[in-house]
Amino acid sequence: MANAEPYFEPSHTDDGPPPCALPALTVWYGTECRSVVRSVDTSRDHLSEPRAILAGAPHRPSSSFFFRPRKMGAICNTPAPTAAQRTDEDREKSRRRVASERRNSHIANIHVVNPDIIVHTVVTGEMDHDHVASMMIPLGECSDEQLLAEVARRKLDLHDKITDSVVRETYDFGKVLGHGASGEVLLATHKATKKTFACKVVRKDAKMNDAQSMSTEIEIMKRIRHRNVVSMYELFETPKCLWIILELVNNGGLHHYMAQVEVYSERLLSGFVRQILAGVHYLHASGVVHRDLKIDNILTSGSGPNIDVKIADFGLSALVRIGEDGYDINESTKRKNYRLLTEMWGTKEYFAPELIDQTYGPQADLWAVGCILFEMLCGHQAFPIRERDDEESFYGRIQRGGYELTRPVWKKVGGDARDLVQKLLIVDPVKRLSASEAERHPWVTNANVSNEHIVDAHAVIRQRYLERRNKAKR
Repeated sequence: MANAEPYFEPSHTDDGPPPCALPALTVWYGTECRSVVRSVDTSRDHLSEPRAILAGAPHRPSSSFFFRPRKMGAICNTPAPTAAQRTDEDREKSRRRVASERRNSHIANIHVVNPDIIVHTVVTGEMDHDHVASMMIPLGECSDEQLLAEVARRKLDLHDKITDSVVRETYDFGKVLGHGASGEVLLATHKATKKTFACKVVRKDAKMNDAQSMSTEIEIMKRIRHRNVVSMYELFETPKCLWIILELVNNGGLHHYMAQVEVYSERLLSGFVRQILAGVHYLHASGVVHRDLKIDNILTSGSGPNIDVKIADFGLSALVRIGEDGYDINESTKRKNYRLLTEMWGTKEYFAPELIDQTYGPQADLWAVGCILFEMLCGHQAFPIRERDDEESFYGRIQRGGYELTRPVWKKVGGDARDLVQKLLIVDPVKRLSASEAERHPWVTNANVSNEHIVDAHAVIRQRYLERRNKAKR
């Protein structure tokens, strides 16, 4: 292997994402063929098995990475140094790094990157190994890496313009699907395959959407692919902008669907909760804690009886170190004791008691699922902010588990549904059902759940939806 010529190799499967204008690449690492994905946080590289993907302009984060693509045109034609040209120090660093990875692989926090996602990452000033030496070389004799590194150091927007051009050569953009604090979402049609996607365009600035604030969300999106979670298919990134190609969820939010449906029954809601729990279980097994589960972040896709619900918006999510403090990838009951998260992020009405105490873990998401179920069944929030509430009284009600099942609508709700609400809204996260335990609850698994229309709850759901829609129009 030491004498083999290093090269990039295209990587694409028929059932993967749409083809891209730039090839997906396999990278040689030191003297071994390894996979590297450059994260948004450019201070580290994520190594993964199975093969991860890196696409776009070449990037050399350290002296032990050498690149030579087969087909990238004149921009990337610098041959990699041979083994004989490497310094003893470089070889020793490479050997130690590989040995360390092998030695610690059983405990390392390596969240596997989904191999179907194409990532076009950032050109930086780290691409030339020795900046001082590079500055002494006449312009005509500079390598491509040195030239691109200098462009990055001078903060020229060449990369931004080229990437924008590549995106528009790959996709046709249509109507605006939505706006948010971080940017807008556009309808995007892949020119080659004619498949439609949602493209989230995020402009980076100093106030918000900087690389640090976006890094966790992007890293999570790279690693997840599940029927009940919104998926990312492609990512284009420059120092100024992100183009995130997402699965198109064409049926709106869950609140919209529930307001419009003709028969609003426990059987319908049971199917929705079953899918939400499947998505949450998958996320937790992948080391992801959502931290902002609510009806507004549940989307729907499909029509008729084949409606899929999908968990969206990972802007406040946490990527947990698997194996740390008992966080077990296989046993959800063992994850109940994990409580190393401290940030009070999310939506107040869905805060778990332990989140208010600022020592929580994945079980906080199950409390939020309990709040969602409560709202579905009666139309009202379990913990609404009342007019006379201050922070102490509101949080105190949550920490006591002070919700009520006394409204008349609850008399028409089955006992199994009420039982699941009570077992998800248990104050102690260890006694609270985990996602896998909730998936086995009789109300979730029973195909004979009542199909009777819940008139009162549906009326409240419709009224609240219309109020919010009219407020948004104003």
